[in-house]
Amino acid sequence: MEQHDTPLPSEESRDPSSALAAEGLSDLMERHGVPARQQAATVAQITAISISQARRKLRGAVWLFGEVLAVAQHFGESLDQVFASAVPRSTPASPALTTPAPTTTQAAHFLVEGQPLPCEVRLGAQITVGAPTGVILAAAHDAQDWWVASPATLKARGLQGPHYLVAHVAMTPDSQARPTRIAVVDDDLASAEALGDWFNETGYRADAFTSAAQLLSTPLADYDAFVVDLILGVGQTSHALVEQIRAARPQAPIVLLTGQLRGGAATEADLTTLLRTQGVAFFEKPVRPAVLTATIQSKLDRLANSTPA
Repeated sequence: MEQHDTPLPSEESRDPSSALAAEGLSDLMERHGVPARQQAATVAQITAISISQARRKLRGAVWLFGEVLAVAQHFGESLDQVFASAVPRSTPASPALTTPAPTTTQAAHFLVEGQPLPCEVRLGAQITVGAPTGVILAAAHDAQDWWVASPATLKARGLQGPHYLVAHVAMTPDSQARPTRIAVVDDDLASAEALGDWFNETGYRADAFTSAAQLLSTPLADYDAFVVDLILGVGQTSHALVEQIRAARPQAPIVLLTGQLRGGAATEADLTTLLRTQGVAFFEKPVRPAVLTATIQSKLDRLANSTPA
């Protein structure tokens, strides 16, 4: 069994769109009689996440849209109602605003953690001298599309043209697609759960397993990527498990982790065989979760771009 610490994302990091979701869901629960002190437990029960994760999400950490949808549907409300309660319908007069933009609804992309989700947006007044205090979301247009995000995110994306306040935003059906799912297999439960928490906090859906048998008791087709410890118990490598994953999911990213090459529990021969025959990636522990995530997402992006339309 390997012992190592996997750093988790800072609780101070906040995404404006997730903060918007947190505000809207908190308002929704208050409307349905759930006091603030009970909201984290309510979210945890509905979405099957831990209370600590729910508490962080309600403070502005990353939400999956499936989680937002589950809470909204539990109380019989729509995503539109959730976001409408958090986005101001009108903004007081300000020298930073000019004549309102056309009030027609525009197809747009809502940027969440850098990923575009389809939405429809109704524009408010144009922002001409910086964003007024309290503006959470703005909209801007590039050569082809409308984009919705925080003013800082739009600027970082290179959208230097006119920015508009968001009078209303509605998520379209495609935005409710199943999130990327990652299976984490490590015989050290604490390590598996820590890495799973990292993925869950950064917008993926991760499940932690402590043995090959545990993972194989669930359909491998449910997962888009796999992170597997090279050593799963005393004297047992994950070679056979990786072969079974690859047979079921020929293109899925598989990342092997180990801290035991130097100790001799795993051999370079085992590792190089898997690297050569199964198309896996490899990291030595302690792993940097952000680099691991980037490796997986890069592979997923290449697969998506190579898939015929």
